[in-house]
Amino acid sequence: MTIILSLITISLLFLITLIFALKFRDIAIILFVALTIRILFLLINNYVFNLPDAEMDARDMEEFAFLWSQNSFLEIVRALNNKDAQFYSRILGIIYLFLGRNAIMAQSISILFGVACVFIGWLLAKKIWDNNTAKKVALFIALFPSLISYSVLTMREVYISFFLLIAMLGIVNWSSKQDLKSIILIIFGFYVASKFHGASIFGLFVFFGVIFFNSILTTLKLLKKKLIDFKIIIFLIFSFIILSLYLFDIIKFSYVGSFEYASNLSNLKVEINTRLKGNAAYPDWLKLNSPYELLYEIPIRVFYFLLSPFIWDVKSPAHLIGLLDSLLYFILIFLIIKNIKSIWKKPALKLILLILIIYFIIFSVGVSNFGSGIRHRSKFVIELILLAGPLLPKFIIFDKKKFFEKFLKFIRF
Repeated sequence: MTIILSLITISLLFLITLIFALKFRDIAIILFVALTIRILFLLINNYVFNLPDAEMDARDMEEFAFLWSQNSFLEIVRALNNKDAQFYSRILGIIYLFLGRNAIMAQSISILFGVACVFIGWLLAKKIWDNNTAKKVALFIALFPSLISYSVLTMREVYISFFLLIAMLGIVNWSSKQDLKSIILIIFGFYVASKFHGASIFGLFVFFGVIFFNSILTTLKLLKKKLIDFKIIIFLIFSFIILSLYLFDIIKFSYVGSFEYASNLSNLKVEINTRLKGNAAYPDWLKLNSPYELLYEIPIRVFYFLLSPFIWDVKSPAHLIGLLDSLLYFILIFLIIKNIKSIWKKPALKLILLILIIYFIIFSVGVSNFGSGIRHRSKFVIELILLAGPLLPKFIIFDKKKFFEKFLKFIRF
């Protein structure tokens, strides 16, 4: 039964990808490249050797899912609002409750979201840049090593990436339309991402913070002309309400807790020093002796978060994988800096860049070793690829027209 369910799940993956490939032929080959390589790594992970992190957090989350599946449906649903790190395990536990425990099925669901990230990344790039750039962006997402790995394992990263992309899609739509649908999409994307990791909610606060200050400036300009725009007033009030919910400790989130807790430098000192351990730890001089040292350490921590491990940090063969990952981030950041003028001309990209900078600051404080850093920064790499879009090198795989014609003949027998 386990093998049959695994085969059914993988077959559904192929079928869903095929439906999208037939509807969006421009990206058909890239979607199948993304799917094929992820299924290949799924097989490697289960039958050849374990991928990085497969024996750590991925195993723990899958085991927690099985434990949750021993409870009733209502018990799991009631626990979904708990402010802890087990939201993903509970969701997977509900699936296990009805279909039984099956790690390959769980990994296949992650692959589905991984391929969906390729599609939405392409859609975003097409809206922001052009069709050729969109294809390059999609191919980079499809082939990026850490995205492949976390699309296979039973971990939260691919789900966070997916819902952050939904929020980014809302932001891109908002920059041109400023309608209610875009606001709903933005709130939905950031909120669901925050259920998997609480710090994801800060993207929503950055968005509404920008809306709040822009609304104030626009309102003041209009008042000088003795004019009032009720639409802007509504945005101003709504933004203030959203920001106040967290600033006044009305709501709190997993990992980050309430605003009072998160803004307490003494609490941050304890969090940082506790995590500064292991052979992948940041240098000892990044340990906080005083909470206020954080003020000048943040740029260094962001640097380490995005670009470590460095060559001098490699202490085992496994660290070489991290070194490759850091090299790819270095290339992306270089391309983004080179592309900054084009980014600055597009309001949506300026806002996405600001949100990313805030995320990097927050996660650099919460991460104290490059092992965790590799995992956490993968949540945002698709946005980095998007910002670098026009300057990404072009890969030529094969003649897509001939391939698609042969593929259509094959499925029609």
